[in-house]
Amino acid sequence: MLRRFTANAICAIRLPINWQPASNVCLSRTLEFKKNRLEIDDEGAVKKIRPKTVPQPKITLLGLDKDISVVTMDVASKMCERRGLKLVKIIDIDAKTQRPVYQMMTANQFLREDHQNHQNKDEKNHNQPKKEKTVLINCRIGQSDLESKVNNIHKWLSKMHEVRITITGDTANEIADEVIKMTQDSSRVVQRREKGDTVKFQLLPPKKS
Repeated sequence: MLRRFTANAICAIRLPINWQPASNVCLSRTLEFKKNRLEIDDEGAVKKIRPKTVPQPKITLLGLDKDISVVTMDVASKMCERRGLKLVKIIDIDAKTQRPVYQMMTANQFLREDHQNHQNKDEKNHNQPKKEKTVLINCRIGQSDLESKVNNIHKWLSKMHEVRITITGDTANEIADEVIKMTQDSSRVVQRREKGDTVKFQLLPPKKS
């Protein structure tokens, strides 16, 4: 009888244990972590932390009337799109402002500018000397063979090649004078050198004004 009373008393004084699933514990900790990342103002309203905006680089924009404005690339593109214009870069980086320079152009202006750029590029490539050509002449050469070599020299000079000529033999000076005379209308003579019975000189295409 005493033993049964003791067992009932022990069961009566036991406290109930509230078991919670592990998922509820993880969710509670996650919510607490997120709450710590929020800022609460004086009135108790919750505000999220906003990332700082990165400033957009600006360009110098030239209008149709050469008016100058400083805007972002996005604004300039939208302006041209609304007005049906082309946005063309004319300077990569301006030394004074350290900004790229763009210009608004109509379709006709853009085509003229593009054509002019191609024309200037072609003229620059045409006026720039190309790979060197070498001509060896012996003083025993016949007149017909000499004329054939001179014709080749004319062709190379017309294609903007530099021509290096080496003449050997007792009459090297006379042959050199004759070659120079035959090509004087289409060449410039530079660096004529004489050593023994050898004469060397270089023919360049004429300069164009």
